[in-house]
Amino acid sequence: MTTAPPDRTALIVDDEDSLLRLMTRVLEKENVRVLTAEDAASARALFSTHEGEIDLLVLDVTLPGGDGAETLLPEFVARRPTVRVIVASGDELPQPLEAELTRVGGHFLRKPFVPKELIRLVREAGASAPARSSQPVAAGPS
Repeated sequence: MTTAPPDRTALIVDDEDSLLRLMTRVLEKENVRVLTAEDAASARALFSTHEGEIDLLVLDVTLPGGDGAETLLPEFVARRPTVRVIVASGDELPQPLEAELTRVGGHFLRKPFVPKELIRLVREAGASAPARSSQPVAAGPS
């Protein structure tokens, strides 16, 4: 039996290993290829390597070293404007992050969450995403 190739590629950035494992399992069952990072430096490296493939970001608000969703979200969206975004936190979002998330049409996932809620948001993000282009993504000047 052959398996269909993944429909999408997600980059999940969270410093809680148990949450990374849970989100990975949930998204893989939804036929999503998952890349994971536990800090901003790893997230940036993965994003640079897979920029043309990543359709979905799941970003934790707070990461070790201070860079979290508030820094990574605008950085990644500037480089890949069609990427869909889910920001996860156990707290209310800081106002500047909430405004940026609204601007890019992203979603908020409150921790703790049940897997069904993550699946719902991923599906909503997919429904609002533009059709995937088969053309390679060219890196241009910033």
